[in-house]
Amino acid sequence: MSDTPSPRLQPPALKTLDHTVAAVPLLQGRVLLHENALNLPRPRHALDDDLSGVVMTGAKADERAFQLRSTAGYEGTLLIDSAPYTTYVATADEPFMVPPDELFASVDTSLAFQKARGASAALTPTGYIPPADSKTLKAVMREANQIERADTVVALPIDVTWLNRENIGQLIAVCMKIRHPKAIILFRQFDPLEQTKDIPANLRSLFAEVEHMALLRTDLAALDAMAHGAFCAGIGVQSSLRHAIPPGEKAQVNKPRGGPTYPNVLMPELMCFKGAASLARLYSNIDPATCSCEECDGRGLDRFYLADGETRREADNHTVLTWSDWVTEMAGYRPGLPRKSWWRDKCAAAIDRYALENQRLGLGASPRSGFQAPPPLKAWATLPVAA
Repeated sequence: MSDTPSPRLQPPALKTLDHTVAAVPLLQGRVLLHENALNLPRPRHALDDDLSGVVMTGAKADERAFQLRSTAGYEGTLLIDSAPYTTYVATADEPFMVPPDELFASVDTSLAFQKARGASAALTPTGYIPPADSKTLKAVMREANQIERADTVVALPIDVTWLNRENIGQLIAVCMKIRHPKAIILFRQFDPLEQTKDIPANLRSLFAEVEHMALLRTDLAALDAMAHGAFCAGIGVQSSLRHAIPPGEKAQVNKPRGGPTYPNVLMPELMCFKGAASLARLYSNIDPATCSCEECDGRGLDRFYLADGETRREADNHTVLTWSDWVTEMAGYRPGLPRKSWWRDKCAAAIDRYALENQRLGLGASPRSGFQAPPPLKAWATLPVAA
């Protein structure tokens, strides 16, 4: 593979392949949507062109990104994340994964190929960085600092224990020495921010102390990161794209394997994701919570308990429209204390609604079978807001 892509591979919407075009201005202030590269791509009209974009994620990400550009005509901000970290563990000798069947393959080849396929900026093909593996983390730093491209974002797919109080200082110190913008991807079964109580606060510290940090492949933690100094973030369109698990591990699920799968739905008032089956159960004998987004138009949120593609499309559009509205609202507050205070107050208001919704369901103030506020949401609502 040559470093210069063939002109016929360049999608018509791509404005430049110039590696001197800096990544940060292109991504600044955006909350991107992680799309699954297993699916045929289509434009998401729910996305705000000025404040959002797409991260095509998975083994076919480059192919799907090219299709999104050339066939679907998408002209917005786009990243390609082939997710090498799901199969490859970084080492001190080989922190980046390059194609083993290419004689002259290099990191620069991978970055140039992403741009040729339509990416606005390029993500390094970093492998998964295991817990407390400081040699590998420092190797990523050294190799990344040798990249002579302004369009590069250094992916840091780290085990969430790097955010524990024993490791956060070293993580911050190494990130400060990486001269390119950086994107954290957190690894753990289920929600990484629930691993220990100090994770949400330490993640905020990372964004506060290190310039040009992003948080990708996450959930509403993307908005907390943006409120506290991240230059960019990304939210997965489905639960498997809202975190990652270490190579070799099988994804653990809360329900038995097999049978149909149903969408996870973002609850606007409660600011949490809830499975469609749970919503159908909770609202079986009472009027359901409703949503006023363009997709829902006042309809109930219990209607997504179907496994067909059209229902999933509607559920996804509802979720994207909901958090996109919050991103637009956030953009109206100045970075710093005004934006942090707005986010804290929004999370605190959501926490207060849990008791009200459970009482409406007839479950009392502290039910075990009703809605439970996620621990990260509680942290965002109560952590001190630094000026």
